[in-house]
Amino acid sequence: MTTKISILVLAGLLGMASAAERFEAEAAITDVNSVTKMASASASGGFYVDMKSGSLSFNVTTSVAGFYTLWASYFVADLNGKIQNLSVNGASTGQISFPYAQSFTTIKASSKIKLVAGTNTISITHSWGYVNLDYLEITPYVSVPFSIPGTLVSPNASVNAKKMYGFLLENFGKKVVSGVMTSDVMLNDGNNTPMSVANQTEVAWIINASGKTPALIGVDFMHATGKNSEGGWYKDYTNGTLALAENAFSRGGIPAYCWHWKDPSLTVESFYTPGNSSTTTDFNLNKAFSDSTTHAAFNTSSAEYVAMVRDLDIVAGYLKILADKGVPVLWRPLHEASGKWFWWGAKGGAATKALYRLMFDRFTITHGLNNLIWVWTSDEASDALEWYPGDAYVDIVGRDFYYYPREANHGSLASSFEKVKEIFSGKKLVTLSENGSIPHPDSLVSDGAGWSYFMPWYGDYTMDGWAHDNTAADWNSIMNHDYVITLDEMPGWASYVPSPVLAGKRGARNPASDPFGVSTMEIRNIKGERISTMAGQDPFSLKGLARGIYLIRTTNNLGIQVRQVFIK
Repeated sequence: MTTKISILVLAGLLGMASAAERFEAEAAITDVNSVTKMASASASGGFYVDMKSGSLSFNVTTSVAGFYTLWASYFVADLNGKIQNLSVNGASTGQISFPYAQSFTTIKASSKIKLVAGTNTISITHSWGYVNLDYLEITPYVSVPFSIPGTLVSPNASVNAKKMYGFLLENFGKKVVSGVMTSDVMLNDGNNTPMSVANQTEVAWIINASGKTPALIGVDFMHATGKNSEGGWYKDYTNGTLALAENAFSRGGIPAYCWHWKDPSLTVESFYTPGNSSTTTDFNLNKAFSDSTTHAAFNTSSAEYVAMVRDLDIVAGYLKILADKGVPVLWRPLHEASGKWFWWGAKGGAATKALYRLMFDRFTITHGLNNLIWVWTSDEASDALEWYPGDAYVDIVGRDFYYYPREANHGSLASSFEKVKEIFSGKKLVTLSENGSIPHPDSLVSDGAGWSYFMPWYGDYTMDGWAHDNTAADWNSIMNHDYVITLDEMPGWASYVPSPVLAGKRGARNPASDPFGVSTMEIRNIKGERISTMAGQDPFSLKGLARGIYLIRTTNNLGIQVRQVFIK
C-alpha cells in the first residue's frame, strides 16, 4: 500500500476552526454591571458583548489535555486597535491584540494555550479594553518550527560575540538565562566609583534573597548623549555602565545595553513624546528625511540628521571601548518604538526602520563595531512587521511585557512567546527583553514557553515594590530552579566552545534550515490516544498505521515540541 502524507497548515486550521465548538461571549459574562450584552443579527447566536472596561470568563470543556489554538470573533471601533489580557486557568499567558475592524472579524487570538482534560477557564480581562466580542473557538495547536541562523548579522562578528550568541542558541528551549536591569551603576562615595556586579543595587538585593547572581546584567546609555551629557555626573554614569558591563563579562556574564535616546537637538532632557511624560521632546524624525512620505533617503544636511549622527558616533565610541577589550554586548536600540511614546517611534514604522538601519550601517561599517548582538523589541500587533528592520539587521527578537493593570503574575506568557515566534516565522531567538513579574520556571517548562532570557526592570519591579511583582521568595524559588541559568552556572567565556551542532551537520540535515534536529516522535490518534513513540529515527516511518487522521508530536534536541496533523 502506498502511503500518502499531507501536512494540514493554514487551510486545515481554518477548516478546523469553522467546525470547532463555539463559546459565546454572552455566556461568559460574570458581572452585568461592567459589560453590556448587545443584540445583533450579524452576531453568532444573535448577541455579542461590549466589554467596555470589564472582563469575561469562559468555561471551556475539552476531552484531551494539551495545547490548542484560540480564535476570536470581534470588532473594534478604535483605529489604533485594543489590547486585552489573556489567562487560562488563572495563569497569565500574555495578551490579545485586537486590530481595528468595522465589522465582526475572526482572528487567531492566541496561537497556543494549554488546556486540561475537563473544564477550563479562559479569561479575557481588561487592559486597554473596549472590545466588542462575539465568541471564542479552539482548534488543535500546530506549531511553527524554529529555523534560526547560526551566524550573526554583524559583518565580521568577533569571536566573543559568536560565543555569546552560540551559548544563547545552544540553550534556547532548554533553559532560561536569568537577568535584571540596573538603576545605580556608581557608589555614593563622593567619587562616583563604578559599582561591580556584586555590589550593584538590584543584583545585591537578588543575591540576598536567593544566594544567586543573575547571569545577564542590563545597562543603559541614557546619559551618554543629550543636553547634559557633558556634565561630570553624566559622564561618570556612562563610564559606570561600561565598567559594569566589563565586570559582568569578565565573570562569565552577559552585558545587555538599551539606549533611552534623549532629544538629539539638545533642547530638553527627555526622550518621551508629548502626552507621555511631564517632560517631553518635540524632536521630529521626519525632518531628517528628504521625503517624509517615503522615508527612502535621509537629508544629510538637515539639522535633525546631523544631530542624530553626532549622537550615534558618541555611543559608537563607547561601544568601541568594550569592543577593544573583547566584550560583546546584547544591543537593543530603539526599543518599544511601536508604542510611539518615544520620539524614535512617533513618526511610524518606516521612519523607525530607516533610523535603525542607519545606526546598523554607522556602527558596523563606519565604526567597524563587531561586538554587537542586535536585539529588536516587538509587540504582538497586526502591524508588527511594518516596524521590523529586517532579518539582515536583527539577531534576536524581544518582547517587553508588563502586566496591565500592574500586579504580580508569574504566568508563562506562552501565548506571547508563540505569537512572536509566528510573526517572525521562527527565524530568530525569542526573548523576554523586559518584564515585570518573572514567569515561573515550572510554567515555562509545562507550557513550552522557551524565552531565551528574562530581564525585570529595575527598582520596585525587581525589589518587591507596592505591586509585589517579584518578592524575595519569588527570587529564591526562581533563581534556584534547575531551568534557570545563574552566573555561577555560566561556562566561562575563555574556555567556552559552542556546540558543534551550530556549525556542522546532523545526519543529512542542514542546521541552517533545521538547527535543532528531531530526537523523538509521538503519534496519537484523533481521540488523543498515544499509538507509539519512536526515538532516534531520521526520517521517521509511518508504515504499519491504519488509515485515519493522526496527530504527530515531534520533540527536537532542545525539547521544543512541534505538532502536526497528518492524514494517511
